Amino acid sequence: MVILRSVVLFLMMFLSLSAKAEERLTLWYSHQDNSFIELLVSEFQKENNINISLVQFDPEKIKAEILLGAQYGGLPDLVIFPSDFIGLHSLMKLSSIPKGWLSPELSQKAMMTAYVDDKFWGVPVIQGNNLLLYYNKKLVSQPVSSWHDIIDTKQKWLDKNILPIGWNYLDMYYFIPFLSAFNGWPIIDGEISLNTPEMVKALKYYRYLSEQKIVNPECNYTCSQSDFIQGKEAYAINGDWAYQDLKKAMGDALGVALLPTVDGNVMHPMSSTFVLSLPNYNRHAAHKKALIKKVC
Repeated sequence: MVILRSVVLFLMMFLSLSAKAEERLTLWYSHQDNSFIELLVSEFQKENNINISLVQFDPEKIKAEILLGAQYGGLPDLVIFPSDFIGLHSLMKLSSIPKGWLSPELSQKAMMTAYVDDKFWGVPVIQGNNLLLYYNKKLVSQPVSSWHDIIDTKQKWLDKNILPIGWNYLDMYYFIPFLSAFNGWPIIDGEISLNTPEMVKALKYYRYLSEQKIVNPECNYTCSQSDFIQGKEAYAINGDWAYQDLKKAMGDALGVALLPTVDGNVMHPMSSTFVLSLPNYNRHAAHKKALIKKVC
């Protein structure tokens, strides 16, 4: 009887530990300010006794990782990424989210960033994502206010083997502010509209900047940010999401300004949210669904 009781107690303890071990979720994210994500998750874990494993990806890589995970298996329970990714909700195997899960405190504008095909595909958690002009104070005493100024001073930088400015040149998000400076926008009355005189002017000007050799068109996001931190670029265009990383790496040498004007016209960056989305939520067991719902 003593042995039997010991076996029973052991099994009860094992099952209890196993149940606790199941209280674990995996979250992938691409936001560079990992301190914010870690604080958010830490507070939630304390309140709910749930373990969440965090995996951070480079901003330019997380989309491919999720698409690969959806195709070959290995998707996380939760993911935080830019809301523009939800256009790929079918390929990413995202599950739609009931409107009742969204906080009534969220603005209509924020909620609509997660709304596609008559459904919500994420819970907005971070709003902003505006592009800014960063500059290196060790190289620049007074930041420029126009692209004309950057072009006029380009040779000063090139003679020092420093690129005047860098950004993720081939990414659409960085092109749109140039389009806005020519009074254009890619969507008109809810429809994609690319064949416009404004688009032609913006594309020609965008190409002109690379032809002037003030930017390296082959340098991607990671390359540009790294070069700026190392002092190989005097200026850089990057998002507000990168501020903490840049500040940590550059300290007081980091300067921030508005985007330069184009022939006197203001550049208007796009804005969006980072959303919490649910890959394969409907395929989880009821117990895990309840945990995921708590996070949302």
